[in-house]
Amino acid sequence: MILLLATLWALDVNYAAWLGAWLSPSSQYVTGLTVLIIFGFLIAFMYARWLGNLIPGPGPIRGLILGGILAVGAIWILPAVLNGFAGLVGNTQVVYQGRGIATPTDRYDEAVSRTRVEPCPDIAGQKPPLAHLTADHPWAAADAWVGRLLPFGVGFLLYGLVIGVFLSDEKRGLS
Repeated sequence: MILLLATLWALDVNYAAWLGAWLSPSSQYVTGLTVLIIFGFLIAFMYARWLGNLIPGPGPIRGLILGGILAVGAIWILPAVLNGFAGLVGNTQVVYQGRGIATPTDRYDEAVSRTRVEPCPDIAGQKPPLAHLTADHPWAAADAWVGRLLPFGVGFLLYGLVIGVFLSDEKRGLS
């Protein structure tokens, strides 16, 4: 998970805040990171116990396949699902368009305005070093899948690779 989040941060994709904004706009970083950590460990556990045996090939290849499946889900499926849920509760364009929602009386709600997709914060005074690669490619909008290809593809493939390398049960013999 650290490698996934580091990759997304380096590319200036604020995925944890975007994900957390759907659940708790006032504490989107904490909520988003919590959801990612829980699902990251859950997927790793499922891979170690079940999924890893269903995917053919050596551990690193199985991990890359898992990462590819997760990337497809994050690039195309998750945004469509979140957009559908948001439409049901009248919150459709909040996170995607960077605007706060209006209350039922069409008044601007400042508490929910924090659901904008902000650039990633600096870490120890360092700005995301690869931000120029994603600067001209919006990624948060439901239909902005092109902007998600690079960061989500690389990030989830690395996540899967690490899982495949460290959680595969193949016997390694010394030659």
